[in-house]
Amino acid sequence: MKCDVVVIGCGVVGCAIAYELAVAGLSVIAVDARDPAAGSTGAALGVLVGISSQQPGGETVNLRLKSLAQFDPWIARLEADLGRSLPVNRRGLLQLLKEGEAEAWQATLLARQAAGYSLHLLSPSELGSLQPGLRTDRAGAIYSPQDRQIQPKLLTQALVEAAQSRGARFFFHQPVQRLKRSPDPLFRVHAVYTPNLSLSAGQVILAAGLGSSPLADQLQLQLPLQAVKGQALRVKAPHILLGPVITDEELHLVPLGDGSLWIGATVEFHAPHPQPTLLALQDLLARAVALCPALAEATLMEHWAGQRPRPSGQRAPILGLAPGYSNLYLATGHYRNGVLLAPITAAILRDLVLQGETQLCDLRSFALRPAEGSQQTPLR
Repeated sequence: MKCDVVVIGCGVVGCAIAYELAVAGLSVIAVDARDPAAGSTGAALGVLVGISSQQPGGETVNLRLKSLAQFDPWIARLEADLGRSLPVNRRGLLQLLKEGEAEAWQATLLARQAAGYSLHLLSPSELGSLQPGLRTDRAGAIYSPQDRQIQPKLLTQALVEAAQSRGARFFFHQPVQRLKRSPDPLFRVHAVYTPNLSLSAGQVILAAGLGSSPLADQLQLQLPLQAVKGQALRVKAPHILLGPVITDEELHLVPLGDGSLWIGATVEFHAPHPQPTLLALQDLLARAVALCPALAEATLMEHWAGQRPRPSGQRAPILGLAPGYSNLYLATGHYRNGVLLAPITAAILRDLVLQGETQLCDLRSFALRPAEGSQQTPLR
């Protein structure tokens, strides 16, 4: 089976790439060992921490801001393709502060405001007015009304549907068993084999999260990714915390608009197994109730765990042409920012494939083309 591009991995990043390539008119086949969003995407909370990243600047922050600038027009184009709206929380993000923490945010507040973003330091009374029900001993909050939240599984499923409407083909429960490469000095991946498929493409994109490492090993590539476990739960809590996402250190309270709330997620290095554990879930619940006492009356609906791919020895994510290869691209290791960085990752990989780049992309200066059918948001 032949196509222009094979995308390996159907989490939010892989599906976003498949969608962008299909929009660009390329023939695309995407494969995954499981269902879409069954890996780290399915365990994510979809909180887009862009403007409210605490660092004033730098390559990582700039990449987040560029991706966030693409998010609303990207979602608008996706909704137009689907003929329906997607549930995006556009009420922003509240990061709660402890005593003395406000001073550490001053440089970031000035940098964001100078760049034209809305980022505000709220007093305790302003915090109470914006979000009643929280305990009253907080020193205020950082409020970012332009940050977003979206449900990762619903987004991924929407990307699959929209890409299919553009001609992309998806094959699930088809783990890649073997990659065949040419013996040339500058290697090419000639074929991708699954239990039922033999695929040949001009370009191959490896976007399989933690599954990228063993496939890279077949090609004599070093791609060390560490699994960092995250656990979360969902509760029924009508009329509680209906506004912005609330963050207290590593704890997120995510209102879903249907009377339920996500609580999460843990950050666990060297976790012995990927399943949820009672101790971690109890800790999440205790911290959530301490922050919002009314949650003590909430009803537990579900709980889950997942593993995020964190690059070892380099910054996340890993994007660009694989060293020594002329047609293999890497888009993996997004760690905790896969949903946030999906739009920019898809745009970068689209342009690399279309331009036939032969060098690793420079994330600091990469120029993005306007997406088809949307208004380009200026990059800051």
